[in-house]
Order: sequence, then C-alpha cells, then structure tokens
Amino acid sequence: MNLLSLLCLAGALHLALAGVHNVQLWHCDEAAASQGWSDDLCLVHNQKCLHFHENGRMFLRSGTSSHQLTHKADTKQISDPKKKRCLQARSADGALSLTVEECSDKAEQQWVRDGNRVQPISSPGLCLDATQSPCENAPFNTYTYCNSSLDIVTRVTDLMERLQTAEKISQLGTGAKSIDRMQIPAYQWWSEGLHGVARSPGVNFGSPTPNATSFPQVINLGATFNMSLVLAMGSVISTEARAFANVGHAGLTYFAPNINIYRDPRWGRGQETPGEDPYLSAKYAQNYVNGMQFGFDPRYFKVIATCKHYAAYDLENWNHVDRFHFDANVTDQDFVESYFPAFQACSPLVGSIMCSYNAVNGVPSCANNFLMNEMARGQFGFRGYFVSDCGAIGRITSAHKYTNTPEDTVAAGLHGGCDLDCGGYYPSNAQTALDKKTIVEGDLDLAVGRLFGLRFVLGQFDPVAEQPYEHIGLDQISTMEHQALALEAARESLVLLKNTGGVLPMEAKSSLKVAVIGPNSAATSTMQGNYHGNAPYLISPQQGLQQAGVQVTQVQGCDIKCTDTSKFSQATAAAAAADAVVLVVGLDQSQESEGHDRTDISLPGNQSQLIDAVSAAAKGPVVLVVMTGGQVDLTAAKASAKISAIIWAGYPGQSGGQAISDVIFGVYNPGGRLPYTLYPADYVNQISMFDMNFRSKPGRTYKFYTGEASYSFGDGLSYTTFSHEWAVDMLSTSSMSTSQLKDGVSYRVTVKNTGKVLGDDAVLAFISSTVPGAPMKQLFGFERVKLAPGGSKTIFFDSPAETFASVDAKGERHIHPATYTVSIGSLRHTIKAEGDVVHVPHKKQEPHKLLKNFR
Repeated sequence: MNLLSLLCLAGALHLALAGVHNVQLWHCDEAAASQGWSDDLCLVHNQKCLHFHENGRMFLRSGTSSHQLTHKADTKQISDPKKKRCLQARSADGALSLTVEECSDKAEQQWVRDGNRVQPISSPGLCLDATQSPCENAPFNTYTYCNSSLDIVTRVTDLMERLQTAEKISQLGTGAKSIDRMQIPAYQWWSEGLHGVARSPGVNFGSPTPNATSFPQVINLGATFNMSLVLAMGSVISTEARAFANVGHAGLTYFAPNINIYRDPRWGRGQETPGEDPYLSAKYAQNYVNGMQFGFDPRYFKVIATCKHYAAYDLENWNHVDRFHFDANVTDQDFVESYFPAFQACSPLVGSIMCSYNAVNGVPSCANNFLMNEMARGQFGFRGYFVSDCGAIGRITSAHKYTNTPEDTVAAGLHGGCDLDCGGYYPSNAQTALDKKTIVEGDLDLAVGRLFGLRFVLGQFDPVAEQPYEHIGLDQISTMEHQALALEAARESLVLLKNTGGVLPMEAKSSLKVAVIGPNSAATSTMQGNYHGNAPYLISPQQGLQQAGVQVTQVQGCDIKCTDTSKFSQATAAAAAADAVVLVVGLDQSQESEGHDRTDISLPGNQSQLIDAVSAAAKGPVVLVVMTGGQVDLTAAKASAKISAIIWAGYPGQSGGQAISDVIFGVYNPGGRLPYTLYPADYVNQISMFDMNFRSKPGRTYKFYTGEASYSFGDGLSYTTFSHEWAVDMLSTSSMSTSQLKDGVSYRVTVKNTGKVLGDDAVLAFISSTVPGAPMKQLFGFERVKLAPGGSKTIFFDSPAETFASVDAKGERHIHPATYTVSIGSLRHTIKAEGDVVHVPHKKQEPHKLLKNFR
C-alpha cells in the first residue's frame, strides 16, 4: 500500500506529540463543532474530525486497516509552536514511519488552518489516530524506567531518582499534572465503572463514545448468585473502558467495586453493594476485580479496579450526623466476621483500595495505620495504592479534628497509608509538610512510587505495539454480545417472591389487556440506580410489556413520593378494565442515594394505599413488581390475597423492562434470590443506625436478626422444581473431632430439575451451630445451575476450617466442640464434634504475581 500524507499542523503538532495527545477520527457535525475545539485541535477530513486527546499512541488508518507508526520526531523541534512543522507519513517495504519536517509545497497533502479547524487541501483517504508513549522519544527511551524488559520495581526506582520534589508532589492528587520535561502526560485517576463505564471526571460521553453498556445495579448482581456472570460483566466493562481510553475518553483506573456490607436497610448506598452477606460480597469482589483487571494479556492489567470503601462505611447522613463526621465503633469480632472478608478477598488481587470518609474507632479511615498498613498490607496481601474518597484527606482535620495543621494532616494521611488524594489537599500542602519536617522525601517516594508502579502495570510507559489492550477499538463498545449479557444479568437478577396458584407465567396473547400501573411503571433512568453512564437504550416496564405483543395501558397513579392521590382513580379504572395488572412500585434516587439515608423502610408516601386501591379494583391477577435498591417492608403485600405475585426487580439496568416482561410471560424462568433481609417497617425504631454491632438486638442481617422478616436472605421461587441428593452416601448425622473439622469437609450434591421447564437453581450452602454467640446461620458456598427438565448436575462444596470456626471477642477463630448443621439446598447434614477447642489462625495472604514485589 503506497501511503504518503503530509499534514501541516503548525503549533498543534506540539500538542500532538510533545504534549502526548491522542488523535481520533470523529464525525464533523454541529455537536462536534460546538465543543469548542480550538488552537488547531481539530483536523477535518471527509466530514470527519481528527481530535487530539490526552493519551499516547499513533496509528495510521486506511479503511478498516490499522498500522502502527514509529516516531522519528525531534522533540525539541516539534515543541516549538512558532515554527511550522509537517507530520509526514511514509510507507517503505510495508513499514510506516512518521517524520517531522519543514512544510513543503511539494507535499502530496497539506492541511491549513481555517478558524478553529484545520482543513485538508487534498484527500488521500487516510485517517490518523495518534498518541505517544512517554518512553518513545530520545533520550527517555534509553533510561532504565523505559526499559520494558526490566522488573517494575527497578523501573520505578529509577524514575523516582529522576523526578524533582515538586514533580512528585504534583502526582499526589487524582488530577495528576504532566511532567513536561520528561514527556509524562497528565493523568486523571478518577473514572467510574460500578456496573458499566459511568459519568465521572475521567470519562467523556461525547462523540465518538456517546454511551456504554449499562448493567443492572450491583444489588441485582448479588441477587443472581452467579459469579461467572459477574466475571463476564467485569470483562465487558474493562473492554469498553479500554475502548474509551484508547480515544482519550477515559482513564484506566476505576473507583469500583463497592463491597461494603449492607448492614442497615436505611443506608442510601446499599444498592451499590452485592448485599448483606460477607461471603457473597467476597466472591463478588474477587470476580469483579478479576474481570476488570485480568484479560488476554497476562503482562498487564487491563484496567485497575478499586475496592471501596475500606473498611466500615455504611452511613450517609442520619440523625444529624453525616459520613464526614461519623466515627464507626467496630469490635474485632465484627471486623473479622463482617467488615473485613470482602476486602480480604479483594486485597491480593486489586490495584487500588479506597479509604472511606468516616473514622473507625477514633481514627479517620484515610489516616488509619491499623486498617491500611497493618491489616491490608500486612495481612491481606495488598500491594497496590490507597486512594482517599474524594475530599477525605482535608476532612481529617476539617471534620474529624484529628489534626490541627495542614502539614500534620498530610503526614497523617501518608503515614497512615493513603498514597493518592482524590482532591487537592496533598498537592497543595505536601511542600509545607516537607518544609516543617512532618514528612520526608522518602514518604513521597513511597506513595508516588506506588502510583507510577501501577501505571507501569497498565503499560502506560511501554511500547504500544506490544500491548493488545491498546488496540481495543470503538467497535467493542455496546456490542450485541454486551447488550445480550446485560439482558441476561437483568433476567437472572429478578426474584420471584410470591406466585399464588401459579398465576405466573401468563400467556402473552394479543387479546390480553394489561394495565401497567405505578410510579415506576414507565421508569427508564431509575432502572440504572446510581453511578451509571449513558445507556444505548433504556427499556421501561411499559415498553417491555408492549414488546411482548399484549395490549398495554399505562397509568402512573402517583410519583415516587406519592403524596398526591388525585390520580388514583385513573389507576383503579385502568385496573378494573384490564385482564391483568402489573403494579410497579418502589424507590428511586430521590429516596436513596449517596449522601441520603432513609428514615423509613416502608414504601414512600401513599404507595401502599395505591397497591390496596388497585388490587381491590382489579378483576384479574395483580403482579406487584418492586423496583428498589434498598429493602422495603412487603409484609402486607405478602399476606394480601389480592396480590397474586411479587417480583423483586432491584434496579435492573438498560434492559430491565424486557427482563420483567420475559419473567411475567415465561420467556425466562426466574431464579434469583434475595441478597438481603426484608425487615418489617418497625425495625428502624428498634436499632440505631450508629450501632455497628451485628449482634445488637434485634440483630442485623439474616445471621443475627431474631425478628420475623417479610422475606429472608436467599428467598426466591421458580416456575419449575428441583431436587437435591448427596452424590455419595452420607449419614444424616456424623461424629467428628474438632481437629478433624480443622481439615475441612467436602460435599458433593446432585441437583435435578424435576419440573417441566428449563430453569436455574441457585443452590445455597449454610452452616449453623450450637456454639454460644455464633451466627444463627451463615453462607459458606453457592452455585447457580441451569438445567433442562429431567437434567441433573453434580456440584461441589468445600467447607474449610473457617466454615466451622467461630470468631471470639478478640477476633480469633476457634472450632468448638458443638453440634454443627450443614444445609445445602433441601439437604441437611449434622456433625457432632467432640474434643478440645482448636485455634484456626488467620492466614497471611500473598499478592498477585504482578504486584508481589511492590511495597
């Protein structure tokens, strides 16, 4: 292919190469032109624009072909914006190269400045997608830190020796500055990807990345009890994140997952978590992080995930105390049983952990040496960087009054273990801390070294041609496969809680008249929950039912607050005229969100009265769909003979309405399980939200709650039936010694679909014991199995020593002589253990191989 192109970029070339900016082909439309591109930042070609972005590599594209370009640019020459320079692409023997030369009239193509654009004189049919590695040009490519064959610790050490103090300080905030003398570009550490690439400072949803796949909210993913699905979702999010990043529209460091335990039903951010169980949250953390960080190139992280908010954070603003001032008093027992397990599972794998706003036992989380250094780094195998929640470093002094001066605050954060400030407090005050000797240069080297170490693991300083992730293109965003996975996730997350007389599934006949009623009956963005991006589409419950081919009438009845009942009559009239009613109630972000806890766990306003009025007027079956992230009391609906079926829908994402319709009409057989306990409304009057103790009466989560829940953790029905049998002969009761239990017990269970339709069985494994003070029961395993009618599968559950060990007040685990009951699906196995109390020591974890040599 004979390619020759000359682009006269004038001063813009400095931005393209020396400033390490990315160039991507964009459609030249009014929207693009209105974005204020100026200073030669936009090249127009065949009604498309080449746009410069902050990133770093160059490709020459012709049609669908993409060719890596090598740079032969004199960086001193191109950094002079006053001289006209030309970027010339040549092809010789199949190899492409770029040179920077004086502009020549003999060039086959020139580009000239026209207002805020650069217009082509001729059109060779080429497009340029360009960025550049900080290590591409001389003399940097001869330095040790640029040698990709060396280990990262050696490279980071060399880089730290070359950086000046002020340059190190400039890297301590999430908006890290460029280091121009070394051609190291600026970097924005803050991108969001909780359940899809999401709006955040590091993410740009402008053209050519207008949307990203929007999966169900995390609480829904917990309800699937399908960790292979979570792994696949993480892989999709990271693929789309790389595609965004490769056109300069996102960073590579993501502030997700949220793996805090959903301790109290009032918490506004429980929707972001997998639920109330530590084991489930730990498995979610592992699979999400694996999907995000590890792909087909084992040499690099695909992106970096951030497990948050370490370690006891679950209050926004309750009873006049907000998260910035709250001091969580946590016992060692609760740390080990409930608050630590998810972070312990995450720590050896993940590149980043976020410390929380609140204090823990008197010490702000982002200055907490015990949490960050002793536990995460010392015991859990964490070797990445700690980042503060945004603004948390400054609040060490302003909110918690833990320090009195800026220099002491910087020292508290760095010495406590927090390397990166999401904010500007470190960059603004670190020099003062150095001057006043509350920190030393070595503190900066440790923190900044960790940050650059992870950038090396991302490949940001290595040859682009060697990195497959750098070639993930825009065609990998919101693909048909990704959309199908989002739909499958929504379907798998729906929980059928009630199905009186087998009223569901209904037959989707064209003559069937369905009234879809309620404040969330036409919900779209509500289905995304919080921390979401721009979805390619949003299918509401109304639209999903319409797509099924039935006759649909939609009436809202009232909004989410439901203080105005004037339209109840419209709702009851629609219900009376319909063959069936789908009543969609629940919450939205005005009721539960970051910064906003609830005081009441009943349905808001008069929603319960709407349910009563509509169900009384309906002549056919009433299906209640509960769209909510947080728990709401469903005691009345469960007991009502007029409510035929209840579906918990969570916040089901971009395809939520289709998933709901598919379950109602039997296109999909529900198999989700509740990821939390649905308490009665009076629960909030029985326990303070400030009380972090799980055993405080009436108890928190299914493990300790002694009251009567409307529905319990793990509840969920199916349209088919399943049987469970031991795969090997097993006595119903066994006698073992405590020392034998320390070696663990293995179980093999055969699951069979004994019904008439294809279905999923989420098989949950619990253990309970007669040990005083132990949880009433706790999850130690689960697996979701899809089976055709008559089909069977044998699955395996391992119960190691930790399964049988109880945690004492000091946070130590022991196996006691007692009676233990293992429950797997419908099976029960009782173990009578005798002998001495056996100590089960905590295991010190080893970090992932890409991180093992980090400090």
